[in-house]
Amino acid sequence: MKKSFLVVFFAVSSLLMADVSISSASFQEKKIGKEIKWVKTTRVVPGTKVRYINTLNNSGLENATNLVITNAIPKNMSFVDSSAVCSTKCDISYSLDNKVFDIPANLMVTENGKKRVANASDYKAIKWNIKSLGNKQKDTVQYEAILK
Repeated sequence: MKKSFLVVFFAVSSLLMADVSISSASFQEKKIGKEIKWVKTTRVVPGTKVRYINTLNNSGLENATNLVITNAIPKNMSFVDSSAVCSTKCDISYSLDNKVFDIPANLMVTENGKKRVANASDYKAIKWNIKSLGNKQKDTVQYEAILK
């Protein structure tokens, strides 16, 4: 009897867990007539702004906590300052080497022998930390970059 109870308890507890999936999409800025629209990315030429979007979906029965999403900024792309956002509350940090992440004021580069605060164009990766994603909830994280 005890073994059956443990097996049933394990099966029920595993069904109650958070179940988070992620999907990604990219859109490019395109002038259509006199308006600027965002369309699915097809052929990107230098100077084109691209928006990268990750959608997180918690289809589980419990909240998901401490979710971390990291996106490397593609080669030949330049991050657009202040474009990294999320649709709920999150912490955003950046990296100059895809390893160490911090807030912009703490990211330093050496240029001509002198240290300076990194520019957005120096960033190599972005990390979003979402403290909690409720059950049956969605969140999006996104950023924009321009093809050099």
